[in-house]
Amino acid sequence: MFKGIRFKKVLIISIVLVLALGTIATAANQVYQKKLTATYGRIKFKVGGKDVTKEIEKKYNTPAFIVDGRSYVPVRAIAELLDMEIKWDEETYTAEIIDVKSKAYEEELKKRDNEIAELKKEIEKLKEKAEEEKAKKEKDIKDIEKELNSKFGTYEGVDFDIVLKESSNRIDVNITMDLRDVRQENYWNRIKHSDRKALIEDIVDIILSEISNVDIYGSIYDEYYRKDVLTFNKKKNSSLSISYGSSSSSSRGYYDRDIEDIVYNEFDKEKIKVYIDDIDTRNYEVYLSIDLDISRSEYVDIKNYELLDTLDRIADKIFYYYDYDHDDDRVIIDIYVDGKYETEYRIYGDEKYGKYYK
Repeated sequence: MFKGIRFKKVLIISIVLVLALGTIATAANQVYQKKLTATYGRIKFKVGGKDVTKEIEKKYNTPAFIVDGRSYVPVRAIAELLDMEIKWDEETYTAEIIDVKSKAYEEELKKRDNEIAELKKEIEKLKEKAEEEKAKKEKDIKDIEKELNSKFGTYEGVDFDIVLKESSNRIDVNITMDLRDVRQENYWNRIKHSDRKALIEDIVDIILSEISNVDIYGSIYDEYYRKDVLTFNKKKNSSLSISYGSSSSSSRGYYDRDIEDIVYNEFDKEKIKVYIDDIDTRNYEVYLSIDLDISRSEYVDIKNYELLDTLDRIADKIFYYYDYDHDDDRVIIDIYVDGKYETEYRIYGDEKYGKYYK
């Protein structure tokens, strides 16, 4: 575009000079006089469609004219109309026309080209730095992953494979195990809920000690049953949250031994030995039959609210484990003492406390 404009300006200037020098003879250094008949008032100047002839004639006091069919115009007027600068050399009678805008434009282009070159260098530096940081992060993640597998690859007899994946402000922790091996399943069932929670807490703490200000999401996945046995997350400025089991009704009942852990742990707090005779998990209902290993007199000495409090804690954890949230969800526990039936405990999903039903 610039070259086209410049060519146009040069062409106009050349025409003007040819017109101005039209009366000069063949010899360049030969000067002579000649009478001419000029016609004025026919040549007009327009800028952007506006007639500026009178302004030009008034400003330069040199109107354009026609001689022998040729047009003669003031060079300075034409140059300045084209935003050019003109210099007159009195000694040599030379008019020099300078394309100021073109020169400034070229300088500006050169300046911009230099700026672009510098920006490209900065971009390359930033790319290199980003690649280095990415490589360092990947190395850090792999190092943490290696450390976690070294510490918890086998935990309480259960074999785990821990894989970390990093995305924007988030770390995903995928822990897999395979309970098709009976020994692995037995080891897993023996791990108490409190120990499973401690395992997750240790894993999360190690990650956050190396990478701060991130959200952590994870799960323990059993490849044999093809389900998450627990999921967890630790968001920034929040405490660790752990959910047991799956919300899918089709997968309920696979981990009834986890319910045993809940029952044993809660009664262990009360220093009461208990046996679980039966567990039946159905859609939105869990039925338990338990036998308290205490004498009849010891049972009578236990205050009703103390036993109810223990049963409420058990039911609350079962609701949480199975993700029950319907009003019709319920936990039913038949209680035996020394082999004899005593009472039935029942609680529904919309109730805060359970009740005895004889």
